[in-house]
Amino acid sequence: MNVSPDFSPPLRLIAPYFVIATLFYTGSMGMLFGLNPSMNIHDFRVVGWVHTYMIGFVMMVMIGAMGQLSVVIAEVHHKHKNIFGWIWPLLSIGTVVLVSGFYTQPLFLVVGGGLILLALGLFALNLFITLMGARRKTDVTGAMKWSNLFLLAGLFIGLLMALGYAGVLETNPSRLVTGHIFAIFGGYVLLSIMGVSTVLLPMFGACKRPSDNEYRISFYAMALSAALGVVSILVEQEGIRGAALLIAVGALGYYVFSMVRLFTSKPRRYVDIWERSVAVAVMMLILSMGVGVSGYFMENERWVMMGFWLLMAGFFGFLISGHLYKIVPFLVWFERFAPYIDERDVPMLHQLLPEKWANVQWLLALCGVTICTAAIGFENTPLLLIGSLFMIVSGGVLMGVVLKVLRYR
Repeated sequence: MNVSPDFSPPLRLIAPYFVIATLFYTGSMGMLFGLNPSMNIHDFRVVGWVHTYMIGFVMMVMIGAMGQLSVVIAEVHHKHKNIFGWIWPLLSIGTVVLVSGFYTQPLFLVVGGGLILLALGLFALNLFITLMGARRKTDVTGAMKWSNLFLLAGLFIGLLMALGYAGVLETNPSRLVTGHIFAIFGGYVLLSIMGVSTVLLPMFGACKRPSDNEYRISFYAMALSAALGVVSILVEQEGIRGAALLIAVGALGYYVFSMVRLFTSKPRRYVDIWERSVAVAVMMLILSMGVGVSGYFMENERWVMMGFWLLMAGFFGFLISGHLYKIVPFLVWFERFAPYIDERDVPMLHQLLPEKWANVQWLLALCGVTICTAAIGFENTPLLLIGSLFMIVSGGVLMGVVLKVLRYR
C-alpha cells in the first residue's frame, strides 16, 4: 500500500467527529434512564435512542474514520477535503432535531432528517466520486462504493418515513422500516465495517494481511441481503425478509470465522486494549446473532430486544471504542510527531494513550452491557438503571481519554 500523508484531511477537520461521537455516546446512555426494559423496538422512545446512538456515535466515528482511511486504502486524494468541516455540524444538529421529533413535534423528524440527508449525502457523494478515481480496484474499494449507495438509499427511505409520520406525504412508515434498517445497518454500517476492517485488523493486530479479495463472499452476501431488504418493502413478502436476514447472518458468520482464523494464526504476544475490545465485540456479535435471530423466528420480543442491545452496545460499542484507541493516537502521532522523527526524540505511539483509563472504560462498558442485557431479559427496571449508570460513566471516561490524546503535544 503506497501511503501518502496528504491523502487524508488534516486532524483539525477530523478530530471534532471523535469528540462529538463520545459526547453522543454518553448522552445516549443517559437516555436509558427514560426507558424501561419491557418496551418493544417500535416504541418511539426506543427509536429515538437508536437514532441518537447510531447517528451520533456509530456513524459520526465512521464518517471521521472513513474520511481518513478510505483514501489511504484506495491510494487516492479526496476530491473535496474541506467538506469534512461542514459535515459534522450538520450531522450533529440534524441528529438532535431528529431525535427531538420522536419525543415532541413530528415535523422535527422532517427537518432533522433533511439535515442528516444533506450531511451524509455530501459525504457519500464525495467519497463515491473520490473512489471512482482510485488506482486500487479491489473488493474492499468495491464494498466501500456499494456501502455509499446503500447509505443514500437508506437515507432517502428514512426521509420518506419522516414525511409520513409528519403527515406531509401519504406514506406508510411501518411498511418502509425494513428497507431503511437493511440499507443503513446491513448495506452501509456492516458492509463498511467488514470492508475496512479487513485492512485495519491485520495492521493493528500485527497479523499477516490477507488478500483484499479474500472476503469477497461476505461482501457480496451482505450487499445481496441489503438489496433484498430494500426490495421487500415493494413486494411485502415475509419470505424475502427472512431470506435477507439469513443471508446477513451467513455473511457475518463467514466474516467472524475469517477474523477468528486470522487472529489465531498470528504469533502470540501481549494483548492490548484494542485486541480485548475486538474480542469482546466478536463475542457480542455471535451472541446477538444467536439470540436475536432465534427470537425473530420464535416471535419472542424479549430475545429480539436482547439481541438488538448486544449488537448495538456490545458489538458496535466495543468495536468502535477499541478502534478509537488505535486511530486517534495514530492520527495525532502522524501529524504532530512523525515529521520530526529524524530531528529529535519523539514519543512512541503507545505513550499517547492513557492505557489505565482505557482499561477502566472497557471494564465499565462490559459490566454495563452485561447488566442491561440481564435487565431486558428479566424485565427488571432497577437492573437497567444500574447498568445505565455503568454505561454513562464508561462514556465519560471514553470522552476523557479521547480528549487527552487529542491534546497530547
